[in-house]
Amino acid sequence: MRRLKIVEQIIIVLVFAVLIPFITMGLIINNVSQQSIRTELANNASLMARFIGNAIESYVNFSQSQLNQMASGFNYIPNTMAKVQYFDEIEAKTRLFKNLDVIEKTKLQKQDFNVENNYLSLFSPIDKDGKYYLTGQIEINIIDKLFSDELKRHVYIFESNTNKLLASNVSFEYAQAILNELNIKQDAKEQLFGKRKNTPKAYYKLENPDWFVVVDTTKKITAKTITKARFRILLSLSLSMLFIFVMVGLYTIYLYINVRQLFKGITAISKGNYDKKIHLLKTVFTPHELVFLAKEFNYMANKINISYQELRKYNTELEQLNEFRENLINATSHEFRTPLTSIIGYTSRLLRRDVVVDDEMKIKSLQIIKQQAQRLSKMVEDLLVIPELESFSLKFNIEELDLIESINQVVEYLKNESVEFEVNISKDLNYVYADNYRLEQILVNLIDNAIKYNIDNQPIKIEAYNKNNMPIVKISNKCEKISDEMKEKLFDKFTRVDSALTRTTRGTGLGLYIVKGLANAMKIKLSLEVDDNFTMILEFCDYVK
Repeated sequence: MRRLKIVEQIIIVLVFAVLIPFITMGLIINNVSQQSIRTELANNASLMARFIGNAIESYVNFSQSQLNQMASGFNYIPNTMAKVQYFDEIEAKTRLFKNLDVIEKTKLQKQDFNVENNYLSLFSPIDKDGKYYLTGQIEINIIDKLFSDELKRHVYIFESNTNKLLASNVSFEYAQAILNELNIKQDAKEQLFGKRKNTPKAYYKLENPDWFVVVDTTKKITAKTITKARFRILLSLSLSMLFIFVMVGLYTIYLYINVRQLFKGITAISKGNYDKKIHLLKTVFTPHELVFLAKEFNYMANKINISYQELRKYNTELEQLNEFRENLINATSHEFRTPLTSIIGYTSRLLRRDVVVDDEMKIKSLQIIKQQAQRLSKMVEDLLVIPELESFSLKFNIEELDLIESINQVVEYLKNESVEFEVNISKDLNYVYADNYRLEQILVNLIDNAIKYNIDNQPIKIEAYNKNNMPIVKISNKCEKISDEMKEKLFDKFTRVDSALTRTTRGTGLGLYIVKGLANAMKIKLSLEVDDNFTMILEFCDYVK
């Protein structure tokens, strides 16, 4: 089964933990809000219908009582002129009635409402026999006076018997649709009706006059209440979800970027890149755990890198040591064999009883044995001094030395019939501070090296003089041309000017390496000049002024 990524998991969590609950909550809130607003609209319509009906009834009843009072006092007016004057004064002062008149009962019609001018006709008997009635008209325009706001409801007043529309604050074309929806229950004083839930209508029955009032909830009111509330609820929920998704999205982006950094760091470590560091994108969205993990990972990677570098260093040293061992074995096995063969050969010759050896032959043989033994001793000394040089554990007995005497002793030690020396030493050569044994070892190696690689039987030149009071020793020999690459390697271990295949001179290849190490340890500057001659230069920094 495929493992989901963090982003995919967060999306699934958002769908089930945010999106579905928000949609469900939105539907519930919207439904509850719609029900409550719908109930409020219905109650408001009923209240308005009852208020209008009560207002009309009160107005009509008050007007009827006023007309009854005028009718009861009508018989006390002495003449017709006075009666006319009485009607005029009442109309002028009260402004309640218009067209006051007295008519016979036979001419009396039922209570009538004039739709064109909103006048309702009232009447009251003026005599005990009920032969004559006082009539008058009152104006009913209460609808226009009460409802002038922009959310004006549609109000209709119908006559109960005929369902004739008597008054409305809107066009009469909607009246028939209202009557089609209206289903008056028997003896119902008031009720709610309507085919649409969001546009409730209220019915209220008047007793006097015999009318009923209908209040309609328009689509405009529904849009301003239910639809607008629904829009606000959905908008707030949508904005909330959008905000949550944006915040979670930002968090996911930063989390994903930082987790990817961790993946890259782990992958780099697994591939051997131990110096890889994790660089997090640190913001308020970066979890503390990731920062801590990255810090500990970098610390671990640094420790591993240090250990790895040390291991590489140790491996390099082991490789160098192994190479040194192989070179040492090759060098010593070859270089030790020749002097040992000579020593064994001449010793065997001297020990033979079947051959007569004269004194001259004995002396010559013993000289060769001594020479080869000294050669072996020098190689052993070279081998023994290397570990001490490399471990910086070499000890010196520094003392004041006569450099002239040291040079002459070494020259005398290395003289032989096949090599000629040209020694030019300044008589005022300053004394130096050095270890006598190690200084002789340096001079022996340098002069021996000059003897080995000298060509054309040219003399070995040795110069010693003071330069700015500093003792300088130069040892030169005639040599073949040396490449620049070989110049840089001359002071390395087991380096020979001639190759291993064409080697013509004896030696282990350790002489100049030992000279360099001993010279640095005793603060003697060693340098090389190569032109037609191969010249080694020693500059003594510690000397007696």
